[in-house]
Amino acid sequence: MELLNLKLAFRNVFRNKVRSLITLAAIAFGCISLIIAGGFFEDTFLQMREGYIHGHLGHIQVYEKGYLEKGNTRPFDYMIEHPEKVKELIASVDHVKFITPRITFSGLLSTGENTVSILSQGINPEGEQAISVIETVKGANTGVGIEAGENLSRGDMYDVILGRGLAKAMGSKVGNFVILVSNTVGGALNALDMKVKGVFFTASKEFDDHALRMPIATAQALLRTDKVQTLVALLDKTENTDLVKNQLVNLFRDEDLNLELKPWYEMADFYNKTVELYSRQFLVLKLIIAVIVVLSIFNTINMSIWERTREIGTIMALGSKRYEVLKLFLLEGLILGILGGLIGVTVGTGLGYVISLIGIPMPPPPGATVGWVAHIRVVPQLLFSSFLIALISSLLSSFYPAFKASRLVIADALRHF
Repeated sequence: MELLNLKLAFRNVFRNKVRSLITLAAIAFGCISLIIAGGFFEDTFLQMREGYIHGHLGHIQVYEKGYLEKGNTRPFDYMIEHPEKVKELIASVDHVKFITPRITFSGLLSTGENTVSILSQGINPEGEQAISVIETVKGANTGVGIEAGENLSRGDMYDVILGRGLAKAMGSKVGNFVILVSNTVGGALNALDMKVKGVFFTASKEFDDHALRMPIATAQALLRTDKVQTLVALLDKTENTDLVKNQLVNLFRDEDLNLELKPWYEMADFYNKTVELYSRQFLVLKLIIAVIVVLSIFNTINMSIWERTREIGTIMALGSKRYEVLKLFLLEGLILGILGGLIGVTVGTGLGYVISLIGIPMPPPPGATVGWVAHIRVVPQLLFSSFLIALISSLLSSFYPAFKASRLVIADALRHF
């Protein structure tokens, strides 16, 4: 009996081929729109996230305990002692690929004519270059780009690279000499003459407008310390961040180390707000698509009932129960939803891959100076949610017309013209 109802519902769907095809097209178009828009958002989130991580955040940053609470006002009071031993300990944790030390401090940068307040970073050039490489489906690119000159390398001592915005504000070019002034950890003033080796840029305009990078050995000499402020860890996959974070917390506790850490997502405020904004926009799009699907199928089923009123009266007169009539029309809506959803998912997936092969050139987002090439990131949960929306919308839109058909009075239905 169930198989007979299914066959009958399937045949009824295509009794009016034009109307059914238009309905299927509306459902499929809704799925395709969700897949393309959702895939674009997914790719935007991914590229922005990896840009922040590989540009300057890393996946996890480790500090001396108390730095997160008071480090902004007293950064030199919370320095990691014996950083090499801590690096070895962190490297023993699964999924950790690289660890590099940093010292971040404020200072003044002068060309003799211009003087500005800056954020200085003492870095290990090799470690930072390893962290900055982003592996993507399109190959490898970098989270830190060099606009002019060269990046820092092993053996550099009195060389610096300037953020793009900082170099422009200072009027400094590759080969120019600058003076960096800062306080030592003991509070005395110290200064160094430095040569501009290159100009860099990252995903963050704010960082590029104020940042200077120099070899960590030079930074330690300027500050007169052998300690480091931060250890930045890069993982094999961003998805392993929470797993490694928990392992490190337990490891620090077991080894009785006075350390604390912060994952990338707690530092990327702009990224978090962007994801929240786009996610709400995508939710509105889902609701709009669902309404379109509901209205399309509602219209199809309602017209079908109007055309088949006498037929409904006949099968009810022959003994069919009201719930069987209800089930028959719900099956028709379900079939439309399944077929439209399958078509939409198939076409949307193919179209997403084609668009990704070409790429979509995008302008720089707010707070950045670098554009990117967007793709359509087709992920399983997006395909599933698109198909599910088509299916649920189909059932919901079929219910009222089906219920209306099941409540017809037999005599009135048989007299219908």
